[in-house]
Amino acid sequence: MFNYLKGQITEKEDDNKITIEVNDIGYDLIADNDLYNSNSETVKAYVTMIPGEDEFRLYGFVNKTNKKIFNLLRSVSGLGSKTAIKILSVADPIELIEAITYNNTEFLKKLPGIGKKTAERLILELKSKMKDLAGDENLLANNKQEGKMTTLSVFQESLEGLTALGYPSGKSRIILKDLLSQKEDYTVQLLIKEALKKFLEMKK
Repeated sequence: MFNYLKGQITEKEDDNKITIEVNDIGYDLIADNDLYNSNSETVKAYVTMIPGEDEFRLYGFVNKTNKKIFNLLRSVSGLGSKTAIKILSVADPIELIEAITYNNTEFLKKLPGIGKKTAERLILELKSKMKDLAGDENLLANNKQEGKMTTLSVFQESLEGLTALGYPSGKSRIILKDLLSQKEDYTVQLLIKEALKKFLEMKK
């Protein structure tokens, strides 16, 4: 029904939920990380509409590649739309393509909702498709970007630590992303410590 929406992001909520206003109509989307963090005055969101339990949901992406990756992820048996968008709210698309293409199960296991068996299934079902996508889009980098993979690991472990302490995962994601956007060389302990400071500041 929709290919893309072009307008302004007027609202942002936890769990990557945004509202895009197009011709005085607000469309609620669940966005990938790049779209959610966009600071552009006008954004172009490529969208996919998927029926939920009680309503249709719009998922939005900053480009066609992210939209293709989302649809590939949710095609994997046992991995639905909610998990697919959570993955794209954490992982860089190029890193994800590389991990699946090069059988990097350790990277995949650090993603939300992905265990060993699901990581292996992702590789089994999507490896050739991701290779084709990378070739079509000319996306694969020459290096594995180990620094970014380490950052993802720190992010995921810190998120698990905060949720174990009783903090909401949606707000924790936002705070952790904000901290890591300013500085990437955090340890898990230091990142959790800084996130707890942010939570305390919010209560004042």
